[in-house]
Amino acid sequence: MASPIIPTRPYRDFMTPALHRRFMSASIYTFGLCYAIAIWMGQWDSLLWAVFPFGPVGMRALLLFIPALSVYVLRVSQWHVGKRNYATPYKTFTEMALSINTFATLAIYSFSAWFYGEVYVWSRPGEARLGFTDQGKLYERIKLNERPLYLRYLFIALAVAQAVFHLWKDYDTIDVPGLKPKQERKETDSALAPKSKSTSDRLIQKCYIIGPRAFWTMIFTFVGGNVVYFFGFRWVLWSWYYWFMRFGISLAKASKPTGLPPFFNLVGMFAAEGFLLALLWDFTNVTFDLYISEEPLKKDQPITSDSKDPNGSLLNGLKSKKGQVNNIAFWELAMITDRFDARRKSLFGDLERKKGPTYEQVTNLCLKEIKNVVNRIDNVLGAPASAAQAQPTNPASLALIPRISEPLKQGQIIAPEPLPTTRLGKLDTITSKIARAHSSPQNAADSKARELLKKGQTQLTEGTRQAESFFTVWQARFVASPIGWPWRNCIRRIANSIINGAPYSRQSAIMNAITALTNLTVASLREDEYGQFKDKVPEIIRQFSEVITKIEVYMQGLEVHWTDVDCLAKPEAQRKKIPEVDAVLDSLKEGLERILRAFNEYLGNMGMSRQEIMEAKKLVGKQNKEPQMVEVGG
Repeated sequence: MASPIIPTRPYRDFMTPALHRRFMSASIYTFGLCYAIAIWMGQWDSLLWAVFPFGPVGMRALLLFIPALSVYVLRVSQWHVGKRNYATPYKTFTEMALSINTFATLAIYSFSAWFYGEVYVWSRPGEARLGFTDQGKLYERIKLNERPLYLRYLFIALAVAQAVFHLWKDYDTIDVPGLKPKQERKETDSALAPKSKSTSDRLIQKCYIIGPRAFWTMIFTFVGGNVVYFFGFRWVLWSWYYWFMRFGISLAKASKPTGLPPFFNLVGMFAAEGFLLALLWDFTNVTFDLYISEEPLKKDQPITSDSKDPNGSLLNGLKSKKGQVNNIAFWELAMITDRFDARRKSLFGDLERKKGPTYEQVTNLCLKEIKNVVNRIDNVLGAPASAAQAQPTNPASLALIPRISEPLKQGQIIAPEPLPTTRLGKLDTITSKIARAHSSPQNAADSKARELLKKGQTQLTEGTRQAESFFTVWQARFVASPIGWPWRNCIRRIANSIINGAPYSRQSAIMNAITALTNLTVASLREDEYGQFKDKVPEIIRQFSEVITKIEVYMQGLEVHWTDVDCLAKPEAQRKKIPEVDAVLDSLKEGLERILRAFNEYLGNMGMSRQEIMEAKKLVGKQNKEPQMVEVGG
C-alpha cells in the first residue's frame, strides 16, 4: 500500500532516464557510421593513419557526428505518438506549412548539410579545386571559384529535399503498439510463442531499406537541384557570393560565374557524399525510432518498479496532459495487467489514496479515454437534446410583466368587401369581373410577353443545367488527377480523425485502455481479495457496449465523398473497411467477450438487466458470424 508520507515521484522521472539510455544506444551505432564515413573521406596515404581513431580520422568522425546529433535534437524536441489525422491533405498542409516545427525542420537539416559539406570541403586536398579562389596563371588576376559554391548549394538542396520527405512522411511519429485483449492462454503458450527480434536485428533489416532510399534522395536532389541552379538561381547565388567575398579578397568590381570544369569530377563528389549524407540522416532517424519505441521496461520489469510508490507514479503518467507521457503510461499499464501478475495484483490491494483506490482511479482513467470516442462521434452526429430542450416551455413562466394590450389577431386582418344586396349591384359586380378579364387592350400583348418570358426562363434553366454539368465533369476530373489529390476527402482520414482523435491519433492509448480494463476485470475474480472491483464491472460492460454501438452506427451512416476516387474505385463492400477503426472495434468486442464469459453467471446479481446482457451478447456475437474454413480429413 502507498504510504501517505512518501512523496510520489512524477512519471517522467522514470521515462526520461529510460529514453536517455536508449538514446545512448542509438548514438553508438550512429557514431560507428560517422567513423566509417570519416575513413572514406581520408587520404589513405597511410593505412594506419587512415583508420587510427586518435588522429585526423577520429577528429573528423567527431565533427561528422554533429550533423547526426542535430537531427537527434530535432527528433527529441518534436516526437509524438500517433499518426497525423486530418480530413484532407490540404488541411494537413495548411496546419503544418507555417508551423514552428516546419521551420525548425528546415533549419536543422540545412545546418546539418552545411556542416557536413564544410567538413568534406576542408578535408579535400588542393587538387580537388574546392578553394574559394582559383589562382589561374601567373599573369592572371585572382578569380572567385564557382565549384565550392555549386557543391555547397547541392548539399543545401539535399537538406531541403530531406526536410520535405521528413515532414511529408511524418518522421516524428513514434509507433506505440496498442495491445489487444488476449484469450485465456495455456501455461505452454509462453514457451511456444516466438521470441521478438532484438532492436539490433531490426536495425539490420532496416538498412536494406534506407540504402536505396538514400540513393534515390540523392538522385532526385541532383536532377531537381541542377534544373533550379542553371535556370535562373545561379546568377542570384553568384551575385550574393561575389558581393560577400569582396570584403576579404581583392576582386574586380563585376564578374560572372567562372564555370565548373572539370564538371564530372564535381558530380562524382556530390554523388558519393550526397548519398552518404542522406544515408546518415536516414540511419539517425531509424535508430531513434527503433530505440525510443522499445517497451517501457528496465531489467525486464516496468520502469516504475524502481519507484517507492510504483502505482502512484503510474497514475501520474496516466493523468499527464502530455501526449508522449500519457501514451507510454497506458502502454505500461496494459503490459502490467497482461504480463506482471504481482504488479497487477497490487492494483487491487492499493486502497489508501486521497483520490480513491488505485483500481478505481485506473478504471476511471481508462473509461475516460474510451468515452472520448463517444464524445467525438456525438459532436459529429449531434448529441441528443438535453432535458431542458426536450421539455416544452411553460408559457406562464415567461410572463414576467402584466399584459397591457390585446394579443395580435391571427388570420386575415383586412375585412372583405361587403356583398351587394340589390339586383342592380349584383349585375354591376358580374359585369366588372368580365370587363377586368377581357376588356383590356393589352391582353394580347401581355399574353405574348408571358409566353416569351416563360420560354426565356426555360432556356435559362437549361443553360444553367448545362453549365453545372460541365463544371461538375471538369471538377471531378481535376480531383481525380494528381494535382487534385490534396483536396480529396478520404473516408479513411475522416473516420480516423473521429474515432481515434485528431490532430494525432490516440489509437494506441484507446486500445491499451481497453486491454487494461479487460485484463483487470477478468483477473479480479482471482486477485481482488476485498471484492470491491465487482462494482465497476457493469459500468465497463455498458461502456464497451455503447462504444461498439456508436462506432457501428457512425460507420454505417458515413458516406463516401465524391472526391474520394481511391475509395470509390474499390468494391462497395470494401469501402468502409478502415483498418485502424476495425482494430479498435475488434479490441472492444474481444474485451467484452472475455468479460461476459468470465462474469456470465454473476451479471444478473450485479445490477444488470436481462435486456442489457442480451444486447451485449448480440454485439459480441456479430464478430463470430463469418464463415471459417474447416479442414476435413479423409
